[in-house]
Amino acid sequence: MKNKIKQLLEDRDYVIKIFIYIVAAIFVITLFRLQIVEGKEYRETSEKKMLRSSTIEAPRGEIYDTNGVLLATNKLGFDLKLYKTKLKNDELNDVIKRTIDILEKNKDSVKETLSLENGEIVFYSESDKKKFYDAYKFDENMKTDEILNKLYEKYELESYSTEDKFKILQVRNNITINGYSLFKSIDLAENISYESVIMLEEIKTDLPGINISVSPKRYYPNGTIAAHILGYVGNITDEEYSELEDKEGYTINSTFGKMGIEKSMEKYLKGKDGILRTQVDSMGIANDEQIYQEPESGNNVTLTIDYRLQKVSEESLKKVIYQISNGEAGFKKYSDAASGSVVVLDVNTSEVLAMANYPTFDPNEFVDGIEYSRWKEINSDTTKPMFNRAISGTYSPGSTYKMLVGIAGLELGEITVDEKIRDTGIYPYGHKPKCWIYTSYRRTHGYINVSEAIKVSCNCFFYDVGRRIGIEELVKYSKLFGLGSKTGVEILGENEGIIAGDNNVDEWYLGDTLSAAIGQSYNSYTPIQLANYIAALSNGGNLNRVSLIKEVSDNEGTKASPSELLKYIEEFTGVKFKESRLNLKQENIDAITEGMRTVTSEAGGTSYITFKNSEIEVAGKTGTAQVSNGSENALFVGFAPADNPEIAVVAVIEHGGSGTYTANVVKPIMDEYFNISQKEKVEKVDQTMVDSGVKY
Repeated sequence: MKNKIKQLLEDRDYVIKIFIYIVAAIFVITLFRLQIVEGKEYRETSEKKMLRSSTIEAPRGEIYDTNGVLLATNKLGFDLKLYKTKLKNDELNDVIKRTIDILEKNKDSVKETLSLENGEIVFYSESDKKKFYDAYKFDENMKTDEILNKLYEKYELESYSTEDKFKILQVRNNITINGYSLFKSIDLAENISYESVIMLEEIKTDLPGINISVSPKRYYPNGTIAAHILGYVGNITDEEYSELEDKEGYTINSTFGKMGIEKSMEKYLKGKDGILRTQVDSMGIANDEQIYQEPESGNNVTLTIDYRLQKVSEESLKKVIYQISNGEAGFKKYSDAASGSVVVLDVNTSEVLAMANYPTFDPNEFVDGIEYSRWKEINSDTTKPMFNRAISGTYSPGSTYKMLVGIAGLELGEITVDEKIRDTGIYPYGHKPKCWIYTSYRRTHGYINVSEAIKVSCNCFFYDVGRRIGIEELVKYSKLFGLGSKTGVEILGENEGIIAGDNNVDEWYLGDTLSAAIGQSYNSYTPIQLANYIAALSNGGNLNRVSLIKEVSDNEGTKASPSELLKYIEEFTGVKFKESRLNLKQENIDAITEGMRTVTSEAGGTSYITFKNSEIEVAGKTGTAQVSNGSENALFVGFAPADNPEIAVVAVIEHGGSGTYTANVVKPIMDEYFNISQKEKVEKVDQTMVDSGVKY
């Protein structure tokens, strides 16, 4: 029995060995058939079935003015992308060179990733610089020539001309910095011409890895109009991407709001991207494409601004600045006048009807990324065209502050509407400051009441009111009218301003109070704050939150709730503006506004010459404020109609010399507002609407 069992076990081992040999032989034969006999067929089938997923960028929501005029939309654009393929170094360089040649024939170019200035490499930011040096492990003390030579050697570019080497290097650097694969591309060129598309499509099989994608491109049909309100978009930066709390829907190549409404309303304007599935072979040649997930457009935003009023505001501001700086139209020449701002508000709601800045910029320049040379040109411009003076610039209000001092004196009972105070030319208290009329003409305004003092802008009158009420009350009333606080407007960059005497100096003297009472000293406010102060004064004492956004709606027309929008804006800006009712006595308001009315409508008023033939009665006040360097700043504030106010306007011209001149900015704005009929508004909408071309 033992022998039989032993024999059986030995036979079973033998059988197992035979079985293993047979299975191994089958594997070998199968592998031989798959890899050798039928290898080419299976390889081709495999290569044809590789799927690449890519993002279909959704169009951003459109931005409209209050009447439906299109301010920001989208156009179809062609982007050139490069995927990794099985190309040798020299073959990749050749593909890049041939692609660049085609682009340049049609005045297109590859994306700039390395910039030279005076023979030195320059960077947009410190983070870009760090990324570059980290990627190549270069010492930051290396000379540019040494860096370039090492890169040319690394990428085997020595055989090309100096010019071509640097062009190809732009792409090779893009690859190194951002990385690419068979499934992840780099952006080679953006918004290329249709002519380039045709030429590239004709030879795309000879350009492995090159792919043309169609995507929505932000477009601002009115160019520079409302640029500081709208802002602009650009490619999201590493910093912006890392700071996103919710990265869903974003990639490192996403378009992102950089400034203005484009930035503040990014959450609503950003659409939901789609997904494209593409079958490609190992050379990156696409065989078939299918939309796996449809993109969805972002929400549309309607602003409170009126396009026509905005346009007139910008044109009028630019024209008057030019006239002042060149001494034209009867103005004394102030050659340093080069910039300014205008804000127009609805007095009953504080909705922004227009907000203009000069100089300005064209947001279309930034859509596909602005070249370093142009970016530097803009940033080195001493007039700061990107600076939103309306919300960020702060200016001494000068005599435009006198209405606040007057209303404070009346409300506190320190003066009455009929009380006359004598202008002695030289005020006998404090540092004994002089009235402007005494300094200029060696005479005085005599005995005048508060309305008359506003009309002739008497310094001595308001010195006395300021002395009577004291700096604490001046600070209190400044705050009541919203000065020294952000207005709550829905874009970033708003400046708080400074209230003179509000704990901003260690020691305070009577002379400081006297200076503050005529809008000098440390008083410094933004145009939008001044506009809201005038709106509150003209509407009877109601201080409202300033707003630019009228409504937000999706493509089905469903509107976001006002409370939801307000909550989001307060979180985004960090400003919770408290609206208030000042409960001012009507008699006191009437006295102040009567003085403002006579400024523009009676001989002797500081802007009577400008408004004397106006069909609408305007209430206004000029202001001229001293600055540390250069000519004085010039201001005008006003509202209309004087007896039933609808709009408030503030204009500031830096180094404009005289507030009387600035009134010339405001008159065309007032005329435009009251001359726009509903029919004209509708016609204007028809004229400025453009075919957006892109909506999902």
